[in-house]
Amino acid sequence: MKSLSADLRRVSRRLLPLIYLIPLAYVLQPILWTALDGRFYNFFHSKRPVAPWSEVVVIGIDEATRSEVFARPVFPLSRHVPEHSAVIRELVDAGARAIVFDLEMGADAYAEPPTELAETIRWSERVFLVMSLGEKRLPTGGGDAVVFQPVRYPDTLLVAASQGAYVVDVEADADGIVRRFVADRRLERLGLETLPERLAGIKHESSMPIEFPSVERTVPFVSYRDVLNGEAPEGSVNGRIALIGLTEDPLTDFVDVPRRQRLGGGVEAFGQSGVVVLAAITETLLMGSPIRDAAWPIALLWNVLWSGVCVAVIPRRRPEFAVFVILGVIVVALIATGFLHARADFVLPAGLLLGCLFFVGSHAIIMSYVQTSKELHAEEVENERVRREMETARTTQEGFLPDDIPVVDGLDIWGTNVSSLAVSGDYFDVIDLGEGRPIVFTIADVSGKGLPASLLMSNVQAGLHCHVLQDSFDLKRTAANLNRLVYDNTAVGKFVTMFLAEIDKETHHLSYVRAGHDAPIILSADGSERLLEEGMCMFGFLGEADCEVAELDLANGDILCLYTDGVTEAGDPGANEFEVGGIVNVLKEHRHESAEEIGKAIIDAVWSFTGLEHQADDVTIVILKVAA
Repeated sequence: MKSLSADLRRVSRRLLPLIYLIPLAYVLQPILWTALDGRFYNFFHSKRPVAPWSEVVVIGIDEATRSEVFARPVFPLSRHVPEHSAVIRELVDAGARAIVFDLEMGADAYAEPPTELAETIRWSERVFLVMSLGEKRLPTGGGDAVVFQPVRYPDTLLVAASQGAYVVDVEADADGIVRRFVADRRLERLGLETLPERLAGIKHESSMPIEFPSVERTVPFVSYRDVLNGEAPEGSVNGRIALIGLTEDPLTDFVDVPRRQRLGGGVEAFGQSGVVVLAAITETLLMGSPIRDAAWPIALLWNVLWSGVCVAVIPRRRPEFAVFVILGVIVVALIATGFLHARADFVLPAGLLLGCLFFVGSHAIIMSYVQTSKELHAEEVENERVRREMETARTTQEGFLPDDIPVVDGLDIWGTNVSSLAVSGDYFDVIDLGEGRPIVFTIADVSGKGLPASLLMSNVQAGLHCHVLQDSFDLKRTAANLNRLVYDNTAVGKFVTMFLAEIDKETHHLSYVRAGHDAPIILSADGSERLLEEGMCMFGFLGEADCEVAELDLANGDILCLYTDGVTEAGDPGANEFEVGGIVNVLKEHRHESAEEIGKAIIDAVWSFTGLEHQADDVTIVILKVAA
């Protein structure tokens, strides 16, 4: 439960910055993220498959129409009354359910009232005209006033004959690209209606993403010339809304759109003629607005969700790797957002999402770096404390080892301990019991290494010295008591191997107990060797142990070598071990030298054999040589 509570607190601390970082991203959206929203919208929208166009057809006034049909001057296009009247009759005969003239048909375009065109429009009962709105400055008594009113209005004669004139203005985003059809509430106050809403019979109350054509699937197109000549493809107009307008003239009527378009003459661009955009808006409304903008609560939840993922998956104590993790989250989040746009027709603000992840990810990386620095500093402090403690432990342990090895006539004794770690689990000692009494010496090895082994060995050392200080020192009783000490005070599986001996200073008579320790080597003056293999199991393995004492006499020139397994098990790069044979070879080569020179020769041989400055295990050696 405590661990779970700690985890929850850590997660809550990580998520806390979301409370102020996400609102900050929203506040900066107009400055930083709106442009990115548009770019992401363009990219995702271009990946959408376009449904077949079934409701509209564009009757395009293309280059062929202008050059072959209309008399000079061609412009204004609305002046060609006979042609427009004929086209209306052809479209009615072809079955068009509505006809839209996306042309400026103002009174100033006609030298005479367009009576013929008005009569044809009235006869068809399906012609719609367009108008544009704008802001005009009108002088008033208190200065100029800005008035929202029609600035392009058809001839009243034509309006009266038609189904009415409707607004076709489309609002572009800040970058000039038309992406959505936005309802303008000012129209209601003026009693006006947009043409797409009128044609679709739908009152649109909010912003609607427009379904634009693609290069592969364009809006159905028929040349004005072909319709006029009765050459329109069969069925291309029947049951559709026919929108008549100028095409293939990007300098006159061109609207920037979010996906690549096919224009006349094999040209492609991110833009389309106004009549095609008007057709796309109308078709989108008639399809029931298939593309939907996410409501702001859903968009907020989406941003919070991915920001939470960003915070949750960031690795601790690895700031460099955290950068790649956050970049990965951003990529996955944008792919998911793009999939919803391109395949599920659900538009989320990808630029704003990127802004949220940027703030949250940057904050997470900075906090990870700060936290990592704090933890590393704390670890350095702790490691320094441990290092000082280990140095103290090492100094204390060195105090357990003999400072000065007793100097005895006829005996040359030397010993050393080299720890693989700060403290050692090996132990050796040489104790002179005094005048008329023997010298006690020992070597021991605790299972394991480091501080635990050192602590156990300190207990063994203390126990040994307690027995040695008694006047009635007995080798067998001392070994039995040390075994009980280790057995009673260590966990199962912990043990101590020891070679404990005493030697008479005069006769060089040796008595010893070998408790599972590596068999000492005796090298005679003639170069022959033997191992002292008699003995019992290691201390601490059994509560009661049979501590039999073995005896022998050492002759002049004999060398007794005690060692731990750190010597014999030292390995070279080929995984070969130094073994007992390596010690014997050094003893034979240096048997005429002093005990210290022999011991150092063994250590040098081990170091040379392994090729390492620090051995994997503690190395302890005791050399006793009977002087000639």
